[in-house]
Amino acid sequence: MKILFIGSGCACRLPFVEYLFKKKIQEAEVPDIEVESADMAMWGVTSNESGIPESSGPDKVGNLLNQADFIVVMEGRQRNFLTRFMDYSSWNKIHLFLDYCTSGKEHLVGSVCGDLDYQTQDEEMTNGCMNLIARIKAFLKEHLGEKTEISSLITA
Repeated sequence: MKILFIGSGCACRLPFVEYLFKKKIQEAEVPDIEVESADMAMWGVTSNESGIPESSGPDKVGNLLNQADFIVVMEGRQRNFLTRFMDYSSWNKIHLFLDYCTSGKEHLVGSVCGDLDYQTQDEEMTNGCMNLIARIKAFLKEHLGEKTEISSLITA
């Protein structure tokens, strides 16, 4: 299974969530998970005055999106941008990371200052990663059920 994390140039959020997710997926002993990240800036994405992202073209986006089983975006506007390049039937692959966080989502948006903010973000991102892993386990159970013995993969 391939999971693609997508961010928009925030210097620390995307790498931190990717690192944390990789650590938690390893601790959860879920095999055959490939994690990759991409910054939307690599696709030439910019924002115009209305805040709507623009791109230099779908050729920069297509392969990564098509190969991913799960696409995790950091912001809703990224999801909206990606749907421009994906068939409607694939939109369900896109997951907003904040939807997996349990509370205090406002702490994950915007600038961070102070130890309390960092601690809150760490807790929220950890919760988000754990909830995302639970969703991935359910996905694997649903899609691999009869084909592969995964009872050892799914823990209670």
